[in-house]
Amino acid sequence: MFIQRLQKQIEQVRAQRQEHHAPQLLTEADCIRDSRAGDYEGKVLVMRPGVLRPEYWNAAHQLYFAVDGNGARAGSHGTKVFCINIYTGEHTYIRRTDVMGAVKPDRLPGWAKEKAAALRQDYQREKAAEKQRLEGFLTARREKETGETLRRPRAAQTRGREKGGER
Repeated sequence: MFIQRLQKQIEQVRAQRQEHHAPQLLTEADCIRDSRAGDYEGKVLVMRPGVLRPEYWNAAHQLYFAVDGNGARAGSHGTKVFCINIYTGEHTYIRRTDVMGAVKPDRLPGWAKEKAAALRQDYQREKAAEKQRLEGFLTARREKETGETLRRPRAAQTRGREKGGER
């Protein structure tokens, strides 16, 4: 019974590899040179195979789209890189030390290019919306601060300074 289950699992792994036409493993040669020294946000990362279980040693399980985290920024003290597994779509985190680098665009399998492009569009859309919310917040805050200063009567401004000890 154990052998039957094991053979079934082996067949599933083989079918999965054929389905995605994924190479056995991506290597450092498939990564952009010196990409480990830079920022990871918005890039497709390749995991080191040594951190994966042997049944996941293929390109489908090595590819992650970096979204955020202290580890995604170069020179940061943190190591967590929040990302999305390109194959499963699962949101997770990986350690910066477990990453080989950012993958070269021409080394991505076809199925991964499509998913990475969709994830990149969503990421850029979210970043633009976040930037717009922040700008709106800062604009409202500036208007509030300048509006209060302009509306205070001159006598109140003078009295406030005198009470604080300034004369």
